[in-house]
Amino acid sequence: MMIRQKEICTLSIIFFCLFFITHINAQNNDISNGEENPVFLTMNGAISRALSLNSQVKASSYAVKKADWDKLYAWTLLFPTISFNSNYTWIDDSTFALRDFSRYFQDPNSPFQIPQTVFQESYYSSLDLNMPIFRGSLLNGLSIAGSNQEMAVEMGESTRRNIIFTTVSSYLNKLKAEEILRLQKEYLNLSKLNYEKSERLYNAGRASKTESLRWKVEYQKQKVTVVSSESGLRTANAFLNRVLNIDMQKSLKTENLIPEKIDRESKHLISLSDEEIIAMGQLDNDKLIKANASLKAGKLGEEISYLQYRNSYASFMPDISLTYSHAWRENSTIDLDDYSPKTLMVNFSLPLFNSFQDYTQLKSAYYEYKKNQEDFNDQLQNTRYVITETINKVINQKTQIELARLNIEYTEANYTTVEKQKDRGLISNIDFIDAKLNMQNARLEMINNQYDFVSSMVELYYLVGKLETLIK
Repeated sequence: MMIRQKEICTLSIIFFCLFFITHINAQNNDISNGEENPVFLTMNGAISRALSLNSQVKASSYAVKKADWDKLYAWTLLFPTISFNSNYTWIDDSTFALRDFSRYFQDPNSPFQIPQTVFQESYYSSLDLNMPIFRGSLLNGLSIAGSNQEMAVEMGESTRRNIIFTTVSSYLNKLKAEEILRLQKEYLNLSKLNYEKSERLYNAGRASKTESLRWKVEYQKQKVTVVSSESGLRTANAFLNRVLNIDMQKSLKTENLIPEKIDRESKHLISLSDEEIIAMGQLDNDKLIKANASLKAGKLGEEISYLQYRNSYASFMPDISLTYSHAWRENSTIDLDDYSPKTLMVNFSLPLFNSFQDYTQLKSAYYEYKKNQEDFNDQLQNTRYVITETINKVINQKTQIELARLNIEYTEANYTTVEKQKDRGLISNIDFIDAKLNMQNARLEMINNQYDFVSSMVELYYLVGKLETLIK
């Protein structure tokens, strides 16, 4: 009985070890293939994750906070400052002794004339208040800080919209790569079956060598295409992971189809006429700047350079400030003396001549402003060009989708006809292969055109400030 129990115990230990090793190997295989705990994300989930984890979004939020504090700092420069000052002085023994000795010999030629009020150890303390009354640079600095705050907010919004656009585009690229790969794998399996069938027919003497080689070549082409598509899918996955700030090896699972809202909007856009699509990009400058966060930030940058140019005039203006000091007489102890003079001063300073330093700074700031003005005009015109180019892509791809639908309908009907004729021996195997390839290419072309149209639509809506309508 004891022997039986030992055998059962030994078998249990062996079974547990085998199970443990198998489980560990399975986990290692999953990790090596990047399939551990795959994350499923809808498009809205991906956007939400990108906006909360993407480093560019975080950096822009910190820039806004910095601008907020910079504006508060500009305000603090207008208020008074109060400081308590104290100093300690010590004179070495020989110098101090010389002072005492020279008291009895007042030689006017002596190089050592030490006042009788000097102590060997002396302390001096004062309470000082300083307040600017008029300083042009501080007033302009407040305006500049306010504009910098607005620009930081707009740059943050521009970054946010750009991340949304990049996330949506990369998400669609992943869906496109997966759909193409699924279709090509179907053709790969079909090509393999046809190749194996042609080999059997050739070996049986019922097919020519040419037909067998043709299927072999077709099968090899499909394998190359599938490998290429798998590489494209890995690239799309890696880019989406990068946007979402996820480890590159982490597996992501997404929806199998284009999100319903984007698909519905693309169908609506297809139904519009070319003139209606062109009108979407015909915005005046004010509306375009308001709609495009990047342009709005650029406009604020131009305004800031103008304020900095105006700030250069401050070097020609007077500087008026108030100073109040409450001091304690210098003595030999650290205690505050009962004698404490109070001083109130109004300081007035007017620059008269500083070797044209103020004038050269003024001209430098002026041309910096003109440079930023031209840069913004160029950005505005370039944005209009990109909008026009994107609208043209949308119109062209809309027409291509209409053609691709007809081509699919034609190639599928032709393939059905050719397949029936082949079964009755009316056409050659090569003609059948050509019909199948035409149908395959038509379907692939439709997928490409559909996703290219949707991507162009997303880009157009991003440029004209309507991207939010696709995701809310």
